[in-house]
Amino acid sequence: MKRRFFLSPLPLALLLAACQGSAPADEAAGPPPRAQVQVVAPATQPLTQYRTFPATSLYPRKSAVTAPVAAYVTSVRVRLGDRVRAGQVLFTLETKERRALGGSIQRIDPSLKGFGRVAVAAPSAGIVSVLNIQQAGDYLLEGAPLCTVAESSQLVFQLNLPYEYHSLAQGQPACTIVLPDSTRLAGQVLAPLASVSPGQAEVYLVRPLDPPGVIPENLLAQVRLTQTRQPRAQTLPASCVLADETLHHFWVMRLLNDSTAVKVPVTLGVQNPETIEIKRPVFRPTDRILRSGNYGLADTAKVQVVQ
Repeated sequence: MKRRFFLSPLPLALLLAACQGSAPADEAAGPPPRAQVQVVAPATQPLTQYRTFPATSLYPRKSAVTAPVAAYVTSVRVRLGDRVRAGQVLFTLETKERRALGGSIQRIDPSLKGFGRVAVAAPSAGIVSVLNIQQAGDYLLEGAPLCTVAESSQLVFQLNLPYEYHSLAQGQPACTIVLPDSTRLAGQVLAPLASVSPGQAEVYLVRPLDPPGVIPENLLAQVRLTQTRQPRAQTLPASCVLADETLHHFWVMRLLNDSTAVKVPVTLGVQNPETIEIKRPVFRPTDRILRSGNYGLADTAKVQVVQ
C-alpha cells in the first residue's frame, strides 16, 4: 500500500516567505560605495616660507602740549587720533583776569580786546596720541598737560625677536607688517637697539614704508620675516599632504588609474599654510593627486573623481 505525504500549509508558507525575504538582501549586496575625491596636478612655482612675530606700534618722537599760563579752557578743537599740522590751534584759554573783567574790558581800553586770550598751537605736524583735556570749562595751572602730539613720520613698530631668529633680521631686510584688521604694510627692519628684553630677545624697530591714515600707539601687530625662499619649488596644496599622529611621516594619495588611489610617501620642503613644497619624489605634470576626500583612505583605495 502506497503512503502519501502532505506538507502542512503553514510550514510551506513560512518557507516561501523566507525565500522571498532573502531576495532583497541578495539584491542589495554589492560593491561598497567609493569615496568621492577631487584631484590636482603638481605645480612648479616660487615659494617663500615666513616666520611671524608680534610687534607694537610706537612713536619715538613726541611733543607735549602744555598750558602756557594758568587759565580756563574755553574750547577744545582736536580729538584723540586727529592728524594735525604745525601751528594748528588745538586749544583756547582764558585767564582769570579776563574772566573777572568780563565784557567791560573793551570799555576800559579797546586795545585790550585780545587781553587774556591764549591760543595753544601744535608744535609740529603729527597725530594726537594723548588727549588730557577733552572738554571746555576746566581751570588749569601753568604747565598742565593738554595733549601729546606724536610725529607721524616717525612711526615704527617695536619687534622683540627671539635671539635664535636674529639671522632673519640681518642686513635690514624688507618685511610685511600685518595689522589686526588684516591690512598689510610693506616695511623694513632697522638696526637692532643696544638692549635685550627680559625674555632674551633682541629689540628691533620696523619702519612702515607707506603707512595709511592714523595708526594708534601701542597697537599690536604682526611682523612677517622671510625664512626660506625657493625659486622653483614643486608644490601641492596643503590639503593634499597627510601625516601620522607624530608628524614624522608624510604622504599623498596619487591616482593610479581612474578609480584607484595609492599611497606615496613624500619629503617636505618649504611650507606655507596654503602651499607645501614636495622635495621628493618628483611627480610628472600629468600626475593626479587627491586634494579632498583623501583623509583616512587606505593604500589602493577605490575612489570616484568628482568635479
